[in-house]
Amino acid sequence: MIQLLPSGYSVMFQEVLPASFLASIDPTIRQRHFGHIPLFWAWISQILEGNSSCSKAVSFVQAWALASGVPAPAADTSAYCKARERFSNTFIDAINQRISDTLNSRITDADRWQGFTLMAMDGSSMKLMDTAANQQTYPQPSVQQAGCGFPVMAISGLLNLSHGGWEAFETGSIHDHDLTLGTRLLDKIGENDLLLADRAYCSYTFLSKLRERGAHAIMRLNAMRDRALDWNAGIPISPYERLVTWKRPMFSNSSKSLTREQWQAQPEELQVRLIRLDYEDRCGQRRTMTVVTTLTDTTRYDGIELHALYAKRWEIELRLRDIKTTLGLEHLAARTPQMAEKSLAMIRIAYNLLRLLMQRAAHHAAKTVTMISFKGILDLVTTTHQDFRQEIGRPKRHRQRLKIFIEIASGRTLDIRPNRREPRAVKRRPKPFALLTSPRGEFTEISHRSRYRKSA
Repeated sequence: MIQLLPSGYSVMFQEVLPASFLASIDPTIRQRHFGHIPLFWAWISQILEGNSSCSKAVSFVQAWALASGVPAPAADTSAYCKARERFSNTFIDAINQRISDTLNSRITDADRWQGFTLMAMDGSSMKLMDTAANQQTYPQPSVQQAGCGFPVMAISGLLNLSHGGWEAFETGSIHDHDLTLGTRLLDKIGENDLLLADRAYCSYTFLSKLRERGAHAIMRLNAMRDRALDWNAGIPISPYERLVTWKRPMFSNSSKSLTREQWQAQPEELQVRLIRLDYEDRCGQRRTMTVVTTLTDTTRYDGIELHALYAKRWEIELRLRDIKTTLGLEHLAARTPQMAEKSLAMIRIAYNLLRLLMQRAAHHAAKTVTMISFKGILDLVTTTHQDFRQEIGRPKRHRQRLKIFIEIASGRTLDIRPNRREPRAVKRRPKPFALLTSPRGEFTEISHRSRYRKSA
């Protein structure tokens, strides 16, 4: 049996993922270079270091082997890639659950809003490698020619805003509506949770299921309801808010999302509160937004405060950007749907490990976790993790080094610049290459492409 010294990341995070815990859930009978535990930390290294290649992951294992005084594995990546295919989902799920439990156990009253744990839900997508298996499960957009695009895996994520970590992800094809994927996440939402979501999730069925679980919601009003809204209907509370009773819609089996029995089990009526106020969009234009909430107690929950609270939903957009842009994971190098889904689960682990450090840094600095910079903590982790290897087998010195790390991390705060405009526009010009509109073997390049100009 090969005994490798722990990686810097494994020592850094040993408080939440000690070697004894990983060994207790490890299905590997004989630990070799690519047993579950060394493979796990090599994969985490890949994710944290900018979605690096499998070749670099093998280099990590080679370095650990040389430091341990044992033969290093070959540079060929095939053994590592096959080991990733064998990687147990049960092993991944147990680690994800432990990290999530740790994050939730460290939530303080200051992290909550009036006793509620804030949640956010949103959809996004990731590109995969162009293989037949991926195209079968996660087809590319229909407007792209065969061989000229990439399979797209739609994802719907549930973010815990009280600590900033991901509770769960669901995947589907680009033809699946966000609401379809979001419904599968409902079992992760419990009593005293307050969900913030955009209008894609604003449906009678979704809200009634949330109420069944003891949770509440603040959402932007669905576009169809907004267009047909009669502001004179319902009970007036103030000039900008009303109590409205929604009736259960007629049964329809077109989407096959509910059976008739499930539809009949829904309440016949649902009382909601509508709040309509002006806001300023990213272009500086004044617009009107109507939000709907199940928090109908007007004496306890102020309408203006609820409307402003909906703006925190934008936090999930930034957290998706952390994954896709900061970590460079917009395109997953996965040849099969199974590997793509496994990679997403590993991304959640790596991301939440960083959130554990951000949570501790925020509490140390007496700040909210949203004020700690994700990129700042990521840079700090990737540059200092090897220093933790000096504290192997020295728990007291390890705690001291981690304490110093948290003190430094607490200073990595965001630079808030009020009234700064950030339009959705790209300043850097891409290369003037033509788009691939036919398979590579059939494509004919445009002559004089270096003098390409946009046609008038």
